[in-house]
Amino acid sequence: MISLRQLLQTLPGLRHPLDRERTASKWERIQITSVTADSRTVTPGALFVAVQGGAHDGHAYLADAFGRGAVAALGTVPADELAGRGGALPPDAPYLQVENSRLALAYASAALHGFPSRDLAVIGVTGTDGKTTTCTLVESILNVATRPAAEPGSQAEPYGLVGAVTTVAARIRGRESETGLHVTTPDAPEVQRYLAEMRDAGCRYAVIESTSHGLDQERVAAVAFDIAAVTNITHEHLDYHGTRDAYVQAKAKLFRALYTTPAKPGVPRCAVLNADDAGSYDALAAALAEEAARHGFTVPIWAYGLRADPEAAKRAVTQGELRVAATEVVYSPQETRLTLLWPEGELAVSTPLIGEFNVYNVACAAAVALALGIGTAAIRAGIAEMAGVSGRMERIDEGQPFLAVVDFAHSPASLERALHTLRPLVGVDDAGRAGRLIAVFGSAGLRDREKRGKMGEVSGRLADMTVITAEDPRTEDLNAINEAIAAGVRRANPQASYVVIPDRAAAIQAAVDMARPGDVVASFGKGHERSMCFGTTEYPWSDQEAMRTALVKRLAQERGRKLSP
Repeated sequence: MISLRQLLQTLPGLRHPLDRERTASKWERIQITSVTADSRTVTPGALFVAVQGGAHDGHAYLADAFGRGAVAALGTVPADELAGRGGALPPDAPYLQVENSRLALAYASAALHGFPSRDLAVIGVTGTDGKTTTCTLVESILNVATRPAAEPGSQAEPYGLVGAVTTVAARIRGRESETGLHVTTPDAPEVQRYLAEMRDAGCRYAVIESTSHGLDQERVAAVAFDIAAVTNITHEHLDYHGTRDAYVQAKAKLFRALYTTPAKPGVPRCAVLNADDAGSYDALAAALAEEAARHGFTVPIWAYGLRADPEAAKRAVTQGELRVAATEVVYSPQETRLTLLWPEGELAVSTPLIGEFNVYNVACAAAVALALGIGTAAIRAGIAEMAGVSGRMERIDEGQPFLAVVDFAHSPASLERALHTLRPLVGVDDAGRAGRLIAVFGSAGLRDREKRGKMGEVSGRLADMTVITAEDPRTEDLNAINEAIAAGVRRANPQASYVVIPDRAAAIQAAVDMARPGDVVASFGKGHERSMCFGTTEYPWSDQEAMRTALVKRLAQERGRKLSP
């Protein structure tokens, strides 16, 4: 609980003077027990923040919020104009105008909880692909580094003093809760609540996955980040951001935030950049340079990258091109082995994660850990212990004679990386015939239209069979979406094999039914998500369950055929 006056003193862009008599008395007496931008969740004592979104204007729900027990409200519309926006206030209702209601929501939420991130070392991870995996790798390393030593004769505590908020789940010292139906950073009140729970649970570290939507909408604006890391930036979310530059600049907000974080004794500050990613490195380095000039100090950059040749990796580190280099990479279906080099040493690590993109994720996580001063033993063990993330190259095994995978790849670049990763895992059948790579995917409605054809082109080039299906069509025509993907397949390869099956369950079943020993069947785009949107309704959905159901059905049919006379 916090007084309205105390809370208002923390807000940026407040357009109401606090030095008048009524603000010194009336505002002090009002006690805030919660902060929300959703009038449906208002409880007595709440501060309601009116946010104008794409479909709804929160100012129209002010009366509803006060009717449910709100004791004060913030918004961007002057009080004398609210009636014209459908937001007439009850008599004497405390309403204050701010310049940016999303920013006010973030700071009000943080103030309610006493700015919990200022008591934690906070790592933010952004990028187009690999954010969740990299966050989970960092979390695993920090778990190993901070978990209590086992008492003699007792079992070791598996969780350390770390919490994480990703687009899959929030975990606080191992206790997990889901963060939503679709992949984005939770809203500011939830982010700050999770951070407060981490602080109160005795955590030392917080790892926050920071999406471009979350950054642009100020959901993490009041988080005191100490280390910011990026995986990559590719073609994605242009339906929302409009241009690639706007997308990159949304990501850059995470790095600019390093210059406004209050000093924390003993906590280093740095930016971890992918030196091999042309889509992010120069732009983010330029943003950091702008902030350095503005603030008069420099946040160091730790660059990481992959160099296949060990000597080239050593030169890159020695000459300062890279701070952390991954080299000597050996891939197998069961694990990936590699060596990490940095100026002070080297470390051989192994991970159950597969694919080159996961080598970059490992290098990024290791750079974060090294910047924090984490020891090499914890880094090695943390990387080895992280088995994977739901919906990220997740193997589904029901005893079938081929590999079945669920993966979240939903952009042209991530689909290409995923197919390149899976290609070496394609085998041969008992007759020596080469196996096939069978890709099942769609493209979301009301999202970037350009990527539909591009994803089709990727699959036309790299998959042996493409099964085109639904992926959150929303209010768009699913057939039109699928035809755009099919056109991309045909452009890339006029002889490519593909089929359009709009029903996603039927599409996955068809892919499983056509698979032979040695094949790889992979469904892309939904990953860990647990719903699919048709029209404006979210229906329960799980690619994992659909894949398991399809595999069980096929295996049962095969057993039935063998038993038939």
